Amino acid sequence: MTPTTPLTRALLALAALLVPVGAALGSPLSKADFQDALVGAMTDRNLRNVTLQGEQLKMQEVPGIAPQGAFRVNLISVCEMLGTRNSVSSQAGQVMRYQNGALFANMGNNVQFLVQSQVVQPHQRERVEKALTERLETLNGEYRDLRAEIRRQDNGSYQLVAQHDFGGETGSVRSRLGATLGNARFMICDIHTAMELADHDRWKSLRSTKLGQMDRGTFITLYPLLKESGYELKGDLPGGTWGFKLADDLTTRVENHGQELKFWVYTKPPSPPDAARMASIVSKVRGLSLPLDAVRVDPHEPNPQGYIWVALVFSYANMTGDDFADVMKKLIDKRQILDFHKRVARAVAEAY
Repeated sequence: MTPTTPLTRALLALAALLVPVGAALGSPLSKADFQDALVGAMTDRNLRNVTLQGEQLKMQEVPGIAPQGAFRVNLISVCEMLGTRNSVSSQAGQVMRYQNGALFANMGNNVQFLVQSQVVQPHQRERVEKALTERLETLNGEYRDLRAEIRRQDNGSYQLVAQHDFGGETGSVRSRLGATLGNARFMICDIHTAMELADHDRWKSLRSTKLGQMDRGTFITLYPLLKESGYELKGDLPGGTWGFKLADDLTTRVENHGQELKFWVYTKPPSPPDAARMASIVSKVRGLSLPLDAVRVDPHEPNPQGYIWVALVFSYANMTGDDFADVMKKLIDKRQILDFHKRVARAVAEAY
């Protein structure tokens, strides 16, 4: 059965998009020769595809895509973080690691290629697309029988699609496959660097500016830790939801509500509260002093597991980029949210 992932569906449409009607194509290349050429190309690029974890390019055949074989390549890119070359910096040598699935399909007379990039935020597009224009010129300029396009997707990522027409010589195919592999990986790092530069510009412009409201991309720009995986949680908020494990008994949830920022903590009372006791809990929790210019505290009824969740709420109306960074640094990095959590727990206990 033919795979139906977005990557494979896009690859199936490439021939009609890239091959002009009546194009003169070379002699067919067998599946075995194509596989040899691709393995060779991966070997040629091996040193560039070994990460700090010792991973290397891997390939797997994908049936039902192309008459002479199609292969998925685990394309790993390791991109340098900006400003990490200074040997005395605490970030010296840090890198960002991306893993992108790529597909090569041998159509007999040509090879089709597809790789999808990381997601780019709207404020990063101008810099990214300038870098991609230069990358595309480089790729299309390497060989006359190589044609490539870069297309922006609805989710903000980019697809690099390419086609090589060939005449059956495994050696020449191998060099072209190697060029595509190399440029695809460089494209990922081009995007990474352009995103970093765009974020830096965005950060500078927001430092002393009232935020008013905040989208997900700006939230991540102002708190770059969230570029790393493992923090964002699934949820319905367009602005994003993140979780931070700060202690054995607390994983705080941070929600961006567009015009407000909420830090959630939770505690379990000795027994399920009746209406009168819950009213006392709400009164005591709302009477807590507010740290760091928070605007209010929102306690919620116990959830099915018996936990009472309480939100510490901040408004973006009078918050600058520097103010936001200061709140995140103190509550998350310096774990001051733990103090608020303890005060909430005491307030709940005092109602019993």
